[in-house]
Amino acid sequence: MAYKHFYRAILFRLAIILLLAGATTWLFFEKQNYPLGVLSGLLLAGAVINIVRYFNHLNRWISFFLLGIENEDTTLKVPSKSGNKAIDEVYKGMNRLNELFRQTKTEINTREQYFRLVINQSTTGLFSVNEKGRVININPEAEKLVHLKEYHHINALSAVDKALPGFIMQSDPNFHPSSVIFENRHGQKLLFKLSQIIIKNQKIKLIAVSDITKELDNREVDAWIKLARTLSHEIMNNIAPITTLSKVISGYFSQNNKIVDTGKIDEKIIRNTVKGLNVIEERSVGLMNFVENYRKFTKLPEPHLKEVNLSAMIENNLLAASAFPGFDKIIIKKQIPDSFHFVTDEKLQTQVVTNLLKNALEALSSDGTENPTLMIKLWQTDRTARIEFANNGPAIPPALREQVFVPFFTTKENGSGIGLSLSKQIMLTMGGDILLNSKKEGWTTFTVILNRTV
Repeated sequence: MAYKHFYRAILFRLAIILLLAGATTWLFFEKQNYPLGVLSGLLLAGAVINIVRYFNHLNRWISFFLLGIENEDTTLKVPSKSGNKAIDEVYKGMNRLNELFRQTKTEINTREQYFRLVINQSTTGLFSVNEKGRVININPEAEKLVHLKEYHHINALSAVDKALPGFIMQSDPNFHPSSVIFENRHGQKLLFKLSQIIIKNQKIKLIAVSDITKELDNREVDAWIKLARTLSHEIMNNIAPITTLSKVISGYFSQNNKIVDTGKIDEKIIRNTVKGLNVIEERSVGLMNFVENYRKFTKLPEPHLKEVNLSAMIENNLLAASAFPGFDKIIIKKQIPDSFHFVTDEKLQTQVVTNLLKNALEALSSDGTENPTLMIKLWQTDRTARIEFANNGPAIPPALREQVFVPFFTTKENGSGIGLSLSKQIMLTMGGDILLNSKKEGWTTFTVILNRTV
């Protein structure tokens, strides 16, 4: 109803102004009654001043109200009585809005205090950085892990690692890794995860930091235990026959610590000795090959990153794989762009692709696989490129999936167990990874992930 009173007040004042304007004109020009004309003109001026003051009075309070809202100030007290019913109704509406904003502000402040309490109690370090590199918010856990305080500059993080400030202030996070691990001076391995939001046209970097030393140490111990078991198994498989055959052959020529008479050495002993020596040689060569594979695994060359056409590299590897026995019986399906450039080490990446192609072709060449099919897909996400190798050969048993990347673990009769583990290490060295996915029924999928690092 307030607007009705307001309209009536305006229309009433406009009507008076029109009447006084008409009367003044009539008195001056028709009746030429100048005294009454002047009086009517003065009344007209008063009416105009009245309507102007009417609007100004209301506009002033509305301006104060809006300015208070803009500055988040809800303490403005709008008068409830002005002597004018229409304006009083408007004032009541402003007071109701002011109270609503006050309640909303109180709720926001309460939630902010709640979230701040949760953040401060978090076991994950959290802090935010503005465009100038100043820390604008930081919780106690982050202060403890990185030794920063609010309003400090992130250049102080150079004490953790010289590359850390650059990682945080990277200008385009879509083409950089969003998480990295750095080690501080206390030997803690810290995982930094980076995200970005825009507040009032300003880019704010949000950083989560957590101490993953124990997790990494536990994983490292587990990996070494698995490796030690595999190494001991492989070495014992080769050493045991060598030791046994050596004792047997030695028994042919020595008894009671004395060399036997040459006359007692017959053709059968000679044949058995030759066979035994051949087995010893075979096992020795196998052991040497095993050691050579271990050397390759532990001494990877330093990656030399440059832009590589991944599409051409995959096609070249497929051409080379065409010499594989039974290749012509395998259905090859490809989703590969004509040209796809990404930064990686071409030689090391080729080795990874070759290993995965070889494993897939070997799985598909096994008996019993109907319509053996290899699907190769290459695509890009925001920060990564992915190469997917999927085949419908025999599935990897669930119990063995966690071990396929363990060095020297193999289920093949003549396998070295080095291909997948070496490929995994190559990708990790270049900031990427290889994942095994057997969720799609009837398919085994290895996905190579390449992270953009330059």
